[in-house]
Amino acid sequence: AQQLYENNEGNLNDKQVRYAKTIHSCGDDLIQLINDILDLSKIESGFITANISPVRYSEISAFVESTFKPISEARHLRFTIETDPELAESFETDIQRLNQILKNLLSNAFKFTEKGEVKLKMYKAAPNSWKYSSPALEKATNVVAFAISDTGIGIPQEKQNIIFEAFQQAEGSTSRKYGGTGLGLSISRGLSELLGGTIELESNAGHGSIFTLFLPLDNLDPIHREGLDASTYVAAKLGSDSGDIDNLINSITVSSDKGDVKNLNLVNEMINETGDDRANVQPNDKVVLIIEDDLRFGKIMIDKAHSVGLKAIVAISYIEVFDFINRFMPIAITLDVKLPDTSGWKVMELLHNDLNYRHIPIHLISGEENRLLALKRGARSFLLKPLENDSLNELFDDILTFDKKVLKKVLVIEDNDLDSSQIAKMLMGDNIEVTIAATGEEGIKYAQDMGHECDCIILDYSLPDMSGPDVVNKIAQVRDKMTSVIVYSARDFTKSELKLLNRNSNSVLLKSVNSLEHLLEETVLHLHINNKDLAPDKRKIIENIRIKEDILTGKNVLVVDDDVRNLFALMTVFERYNINVITAESGKEAINIINEDNPKIEMVLMDIMMPEMDGYETTQKVRREHKNSSLPIIAVTAKAMKGDREKCIEAGASDYITKPVKIDQLLSLMRVWFYK
Repeated sequence: AQQLYENNEGNLNDKQVRYAKTIHSCGDDLIQLINDILDLSKIESGFITANISPVRYSEISAFVESTFKPISEARHLRFTIETDPELAESFETDIQRLNQILKNLLSNAFKFTEKGEVKLKMYKAAPNSWKYSSPALEKATNVVAFAISDTGIGIPQEKQNIIFEAFQQAEGSTSRKYGGTGLGLSISRGLSELLGGTIELESNAGHGSIFTLFLPLDNLDPIHREGLDASTYVAAKLGSDSGDIDNLINSITVSSDKGDVKNLNLVNEMINETGDDRANVQPNDKVVLIIEDDLRFGKIMIDKAHSVGLKAIVAISYIEVFDFINRFMPIAITLDVKLPDTSGWKVMELLHNDLNYRHIPIHLISGEENRLLALKRGARSFLLKPLENDSLNELFDDILTFDKKVLKKVLVIEDNDLDSSQIAKMLMGDNIEVTIAATGEEGIKYAQDMGHECDCIILDYSLPDMSGPDVVNKIAQVRDKMTSVIVYSARDFTKSELKLLNRNSNSVLLKSVNSLEHLLEETVLHLHINNKDLAPDKRKIIENIRIKEDILTGKNVLVVDDDVRNLFALMTVFERYNINVITAESGKEAINIINEDNPKIEMVLMDIMMPEMDGYETTQKVRREHKNSSLPIIAVTAKAMKGDREKCIEAGASDYITKPVKIDQLLSLMRVWFYK
């Protein structure tokens, strides 16, 4: 990524260079997090040793000054280094570990100090001036102290006992202003113990902090850790020693990933309560996705899938749906209408609004009779709970049979030779076989003879030998129940005719100038053909229809996020869909933009973790102060914990989506709220 954004050959435009810089910046953040976790895991597991050698204080001063002087100048902070003249010229310790500790402590001091001074003082410590001792400190007759003081935000008394724990931060709420993983102090304390010392803190909120590292100067008996030697440990690091400093310089303008103490609880989320096959799917396995929050019924579905040679994955929330589809590429989906965090109808709408997912057959399951609505919205079948064994057998038989079926058969019942030939020409190819019937009687016979082999019927309502109601009713009687019916006619229908068609067809299209293109899209949808498998010309037709009819076109969307990389990425994507993007880097700025009402904001994408005023508070203020209950606000959160959705909704969000954001999923969710 660095070579790309440096653009030595000059063949990238400005936007492509910004893309590469964004990738590089995110990669740096990820490498730093992984390195921190490696450090912490090696310390806690004991696979680390101290490499003791003579170290001059002047070396330490030179390292610290060269590393942090540029940062102090960039942030307009005073930075001073004092060395006690009573100290000897050198002492024995592990210079690599000592530098890492000082680097962590000084990085924190600069990060949390906006004005004033950061200072490093190296001095000979008075006996027993430390609160928490160690065996090495107790034996030592001389102890050196490294005190890092700052004039920053300080740390409240109640937080001082937890900040040395992994993933903990003094300012660790969703509205925290400063980035970081919360691992630096935990690593530093572990390394100080390795060197036989300790780290102590003095601080008051609003009055700065002093972190002091105490190390023994004699009778050195550090805690030796057996395992990896220093060279092996260094080789395990993923980046250079300067990587975290580069990240700190970047953090002057861009905050790092907003870790949270709750991330620890993600381990609990990884425990698979469903008993499905998510950890046991091989590349050639056929997978069915079961969207169902009733785990008992889910287990029945899993067992049934296994009995016919399928693997089964259970999703209990709609956020999991898109993740599992992308990971496991299911051949079919069974969808329960009643889910804990949304409705099955909404999930179906999200899937069918997305060209990447709409080809997957969906079998809707409900405790209430909604067959007509399900088929109208594109479901392949509808099943009413409680399901009998015969219904389950029929369901899985259809899933297997339809997946194996390569050639899709379409019956066109049309008396106009020109219209029928145009339809056939448009549909032929792409594993579609078209049969044409010129009369109602002929069409009924074909439908009866073809049975379940017929996947879709395109029916003209006005035929010479039969009335519209008669042909519709007779087709409904003889066709297979899995066969879709599209009524394609130039006739203006009466209310009674529309009622009849709604009962007996999946879709009604009126013939017009561009109706053939719409018929292609509708037929491909009901045949469950993947858009990527179509010929390029047909794929382009469908994509153009989606763009022209896209409800997102021309909408004014406010994106609220304090990370400019996220703003840039979303702006670039939204431009392709002709969405007008307005950006805000804080909650206060977002409220001001909504207040101005120029342009009128039609949707808000609200990042939850923001400085000073988080997404929860911002959303509450928008709802309370502006009394704007109809404005769709989609919360964007880096967390996926139980209860987070409820917290977002309680704050006034219309819906929520988790990071990393999948663009297709986000666009589908936005469309649903605009359709509403």
